[in-house]
Amino acid sequence: MLNFQPLQLEDLPKLRAFFSYSGSRICDTTPGTIFIWRDMYQTAWAVYDGSLYFKVVYPGLGETFTLPLGGGRPEHFREIAGYCCRRNMPISFYPVPKDELERLQQFFPNSAAIAERDSFDYLYRAEDLKYFRGKKLSGQRNHVNKFLKTYGNWTFRPITPEDIPAVKAFLDQYAQRWGKSAASFSEDIAKTHEVLDNHATYDLLGGMLLVEDQLVGFSLGEVVGDTLFTHIEKADRDYEGCYQMLVAQFAQQFAREGVAFINREDDTGDAGLRTSKLSYHPVALLEKYTVTVEEPCGYACPL
Repeated sequence: MLNFQPLQLEDLPKLRAFFSYSGSRICDTTPGTIFIWRDMYQTAWAVYDGSLYFKVVYPGLGETFTLPLGGGRPEHFREIAGYCCRRNMPISFYPVPKDELERLQQFFPNSAAIAERDSFDYLYRAEDLKYFRGKKLSGQRNHVNKFLKTYGNWTFRPITPEDIPAVKAFLDQYAQRWGKSAASFSEDIAKTHEVLDNHATYDLLGGMLLVEDQLVGFSLGEVVGDTLFTHIEKADRDYEGCYQMLVAQFAQQFAREGVAFINREDDTGDAGLRTSKLSYHPVALLEKYTVTVEEPCGYACPL
């Protein structure tokens, strides 16, 4: 029987191994995404019969389940159906990757699936973001060239524990200057501080871009399978081409052998962010679905 408990940062080391079961390239099945947004979405977890289950609360969806990690799918689905049946509540799964949708709907043939474009992840070839080669990426390459010509004395290097105070100070300056009223922005800044304060626990890859020894941008992410996920990216827009340079350098530094793709997450429906992400020419938009089942009891294990 599933016994959910609130997800805490100290749970990360003991749960990390479960994430190797994810066969998807969506960002929502990475340790970084789940733990960074755990408070925003009231994430709870349970381990049952060797598999990890997450229950979250998304705006407009209520209590929602992600696809569990480990074991066999039918067993997962029956456990969740039983949990919902006992509480007289419908089942809601989110996010369901497109390549998992058929399997889920085979088990729940009367389910309904809805895709939301604002949540689709942007997936890129790692080689494209490293060097911006070819005509379609000439605009990004021009920004990098402008940066190189304008700021000759620059460096990019991995973030070390000794760099954390400087990165946190830059983050505070970024938040003060570019702050938005949305709750998600405040949570993003707060959790970025948490990641930096708990560098060893999160174990994310981090890189920082400097001009004349002045920090002008940093990125944090992780590799899962064949994909590098960029979870956090902040840069000083006053430095022309800074974001493009940060994207390229982060890819060159961390998209090493075996990493074929880079996931730069979704655009949340923000028009400016969508334009920016499309300008890097993704090879795919990773579709995500909400799948709902109104009557869970018919799929539950017999009591």
